[in-house]
Amino acid sequence: MTHQVVTKPSRHRPRSRPTASSIMIKLPPLLQRVAVDVGQSGQLLAQLASTAVRQPRGYWGSTRDEMYAMLRFCWLPVSLAVGGFTFLIANYAYDLLSLLGGQNRLGTYFVMASIREISPFCTGMAVAGVMGTAMTADLGARRIREELDALKVLGVDAVRTLVLPRVLAITIMMVAFSIIGSALGIMMAMLSATVFGETSVGSYLSSFLSSITAPELVGAFVKSTLVGLFIGIVCAQKGLTVRGGSEGVGRAVNEAVVLCFAAVWVINFVVNATMLGLNPDMLVNR
Repeated sequence: MTHQVVTKPSRHRPRSRPTASSIMIKLPPLLQRVAVDVGQSGQLLAQLASTAVRQPRGYWGSTRDEMYAMLRFCWLPVSLAVGGFTFLIANYAYDLLSLLGGQNRLGTYFVMASIREISPFCTGMAVAGVMGTAMTADLGARRIREELDALKVLGVDAVRTLVLPRVLAITIMMVAFSIIGSALGIMMAMLSATVFGETSVGSYLSSFLSSITAPELVGAFVKSTLVGLFIGIVCAQKGLTVRGGSEGVGRAVNEAVVLCFAAVWVINFVVNATMLGLNPDMLVNR
């Protein structure tokens, strides 16, 4: 006679590990939206980097055309924003330095004001408001009209054809406009100090050149590159994921420009804090 041993099911079941989808469901709607946008932007950046490195030919002609179009549409807003704002700040700074008896130190002040702050900030605002919104609207309209799906059916990579040249153009031209804006700001400050003030050109340039450093220029270059790359990626992502018809296109443009404006502040603060921490000599006014 055989005895069968009956085993009772265990009451303690192993707990399943939380998945990404279960964590997303528990988040508030606003955080869910932020997480989705960040994930989609990261995927787009990885896709652009992959196709640019694996096939480094075939998109530079379109990039050149986009750079030329950006130059035509953005040179006037950038010039007015940087030049006007710099001239206004230069007049206020010169009056304040005159009260302190140091009006010949305006060049030292504008190393920080023009190269570190005003030029990258105003240039990023102008580029995001002009070219970033245009890219979002164009890609969003193509998405609504199902042109992107048609390109996919035809075997054309829409990201490589439409997005990669524009992101590269915005990044490169953002750096170029920042350099031009810095030179324009220096000229506006010199105009304020020498024409409307009583400082000589030699005194202004002497104080400016004695205070400018290589880390200052590197920080401005890194800041402009990051701002341009962020504007290109975010505006492209918003355009590629448009939903809801023409109303959705307008909503995507609004979201893109708001995010880009906020990113200019954040990137500016983070890069400045990092460069000042790594190079304390930048805090020394000579």
